[in-house]
Amino acid sequence: MIGHSSFIRIRSSTQFITRSTLTSSFILAILPLLALMTACAPNPPANRSGLQAATPVPTLNTTDPEALCSAVETAWDSDWPTAIRALEALKTLQAACDDATPAEQRLYTAYYAYGMLLEQRNRRDEAIQAYESALLENPSGAEAADALRRLNVYTPAPPEGCDPDEVSRALAAVPNYTPSAGSFVGIEGQHLVLDGKVFPVYGVNYYPRDTPWRRFLTETRIESVNPELELIQGAGINTLRIFVWHEPLFTCPGNGAVPAAETFARLDAIIQAAAARGFRLIVTLNDLPDLSVYPLYDSPRHVVEQMAYIVRRYRDEPAILAWDLRNAGDLDYLEGAFERAAVLEWLTRTAILVRRADPNHLITASWRREAEASIPAVDFVSFQHFDDVGWLRQRIAELRAQTDKPILLSAVGYSTFQMDDIAQRDALQQALDAAKNNDLAGWVVWTAFDYPLTVTCTEPDCPSADSADHHFGLWNTSYFPKLSVDVIQLMTHSS
Repeated sequence: MIGHSSFIRIRSSTQFITRSTLTSSFILAILPLLALMTACAPNPPANRSGLQAATPVPTLNTTDPEALCSAVETAWDSDWPTAIRALEALKTLQAACDDATPAEQRLYTAYYAYGMLLEQRNRRDEAIQAYESALLENPSGAEAADALRRLNVYTPAPPEGCDPDEVSRALAAVPNYTPSAGSFVGIEGQHLVLDGKVFPVYGVNYYPRDTPWRRFLTETRIESVNPELELIQGAGINTLRIFVWHEPLFTCPGNGAVPAAETFARLDAIIQAAAARGFRLIVTLNDLPDLSVYPLYDSPRHVVEQMAYIVRRYRDEPAILAWDLRNAGDLDYLEGAFERAAVLEWLTRTAILVRRADPNHLITASWRREAEASIPAVDFVSFQHFDDVGWLRQRIAELRAQTDKPILLSAVGYSTFQMDDIAQRDALQQALDAAKNNDLAGWVVWTAFDYPLTVTCTEPDCPSADSADHHFGLWNTSYFPKLSVDVIQLMTHSS
């Protein structure tokens, strides 16, 4: 079929033909051709999106994957309705283009991008339809969910569930956890105590060298953890801060807390290996949470039940020093993603939940810039600092003026991507001196190891290769100590 846009091109390329020169004989001559082409045109795939094209719709050969792929590439970023129609046809044919990206994945991006364009043009209803179509392709699509929430129309589908037999098998596959022996860390005044004595936290934030970030709970092998723990212990460090995220630990979220046996076995082994060497653990419960589809601060039922499961499973493990309820949660409102009141109300609710499930362990929340906001909910205050030592002293003074609870410097570090080993050592020395001189409960350095440049990931919260995040370690990628290890040894052995 010759579309309107094609007819316009014919007219514009034939300047001497004007409306007045288009005689009736000319029109009659082309009518049979138009009719024939209309009858022979292939039928386009059903448009389940409900969207109307903003421009005339070109004909697509919906049976030819090569032609459809070409149409996608031509229309991408310039004609979203055509790109969407071509991708829908590719999906029906179960075909992929040269890059092998599934049509569903590209459809999500196309629907979302089209929604943004429609929203910019104040076509709200059509934008909503586009975002909803994106979520049909990817129910976990954070961008589309955020857009619908911004438009006050987001209602997520229930999380995926499993049949009762599958749930029973999953529960039966996870063995009971056997805790180590020993005493729990407690609080006296402004200090943490263990067996009646002050317990100063000399800590490090720990990911294995080769499996940091999202790979920690999915790929880490205990065989690689043990020699790393021996190296860390040799520097005098007595505490590890580790991070858990719910997605790999559980399955069937529609059924609440259904544990994934393999992942819990890995977490069990890491905790037991640390306990065997005498380490205490600060376990961050809500690292990398869902903030879009089932936002953490709405306390979704499955998230609450999963968190309670983790806490109950390890409540008798004395090697755990504390539950850290959320890493850098204040950034979620300071950077405008959530209301401050919603985050702090969640913090209070969650602290109550954790205390009910586990009366043995302390509770904290490692905030980045506004640690004072966490004071009412926690047993001891945790704050992070990655800037100059002058500001660190000021922050300590401000916190001291607002609470008598113990204060922990839960993440402090300097990247050798931005400075040399000497500058890192000097900066860390000043920061740890400030913590000691102001009688903090202790410090936790960020991080144990540099990460190889081959360690990359595609998640938005994972750093790309060769970034500052790869170079905060006390040890480099060859496990060779940086000069900062001398600072750690001096601090731990002189106390």
